[in-house]
Amino acid sequence: MKVINELTRRLLAEGCRPEDTPPGTCPYADYYGGWTYTGQAIKDMVWETPCGLLVDGSHFVNGYLSFNGVDWRPENGNPVVPCPHFLPEHCSLRDPLLCMERLDCHSDDVVFQCACHQTDRPYTYEGSVDEIEDQVWKEAAEIWKPFRASHHGRVCRYQSPYGRTAKTWRAFYDPMNCVQSPCTYCDVLAKELDQRKGNVFYDLRKSWTVKGAGLFPDQRKTMVEKGCKLLGSPTSLTICEAIVKYGRRRVEEHILQNFHTSMFFDKTLVVEVLNLRAARMDTRDILQDLRDVANGFEVIHAADKLKAAMAQKRARREAAKAQRVRKAERMLQSHDWKDLDDIWKYRVEKLLDEDRIEELIQQRNAAKAACPPEEAQIRLF
Repeated sequence: MKVINELTRRLLAEGCRPEDTPPGTCPYADYYGGWTYTGQAIKDMVWETPCGLLVDGSHFVNGYLSFNGVDWRPENGNPVVPCPHFLPEHCSLRDPLLCMERLDCHSDDVVFQCACHQTDRPYTYEGSVDEIEDQVWKEAAEIWKPFRASHHGRVCRYQSPYGRTAKTWRAFYDPMNCVQSPCTYCDVLAKELDQRKGNVFYDLRKSWTVKGAGLFPDQRKTMVEKGCKLLGSPTSLTICEAIVKYGRRRVEEHILQNFHTSMFFDKTLVVEVLNLRAARMDTRDILQDLRDVANGFEVIHAADKLKAAMAQKRARREAAKAQRVRKAERMLQSHDWKDLDDIWKYRVEKLLDEDRIEELIQQRNAAKAACPPEEAQIRLF
């Protein structure tokens, strides 16, 4: 059972019973510590930080912080918001249990949480946390201008992190982040994106040791899978070429993490990413395939593997449909149409055409006519 929250303690002291549901609360639940506020009730509240900034209740509808043995939530009268000033030093107004700083790994911001208390003051944008946050980003936009100029415009605003504590921008670019971007011009590459689309292809070489038995020694096997696609959907060739040129390290990490479990249990397994390339479509080098086979490698192509998997899936679907058709035909052969449930009538009409349904009904009628029902035996008891 979870510790009873302060809202529940107050309502119980006022005479409410667990089977009651006071206005603005959800039904009593031990798992949540008793009564909890509804989302609308939280939105209607106004809170205040220790330094007097107003906080709209909508900031607290998506969960709460549990830290240092305390649930910092509206039901306990102490929900938290990140300090909007992002100052590196401690604040004397902050709750001592929240004085542990947290560094944002992406931007190196020093983040402190501030516990809020409910207030009777009406919410206004002036003097609120939202106003301070907007001022922070307005200042960031002004700092961006000289930062961009110092890099001659070759920086991406969407990828460069901004440190709100140090008030500095840091250049960053990873073309993998641009795959789903709607941009038509790249500031980092300083060029228009190619409207032609393609993908990033690579070859995957896997080597492992097969344990021998008896007189047979261990055997080292190698398999090469060619033409693997990196991206789930086609994207601009400009982005694909940038991924090959600048993002090879992240590509390898992205691919190799799929084999983390296999490599953990098989220490002899070695996976390598080869021939990373950008192209509109993959082409096969037959001579290289023959050389790899001559060197003892097993060669497969991702396109053939995908085609075979799709063929198997298609065959399974067709077999399952044929089985459903046979079952629908058996139902028509063993039941009169008027005796079928509505769901079976729907299935039969969906799986069989009208001519086949009429044919099966006629077959059943003919079979019934050829075999008249047996006379009921007279029973004495």
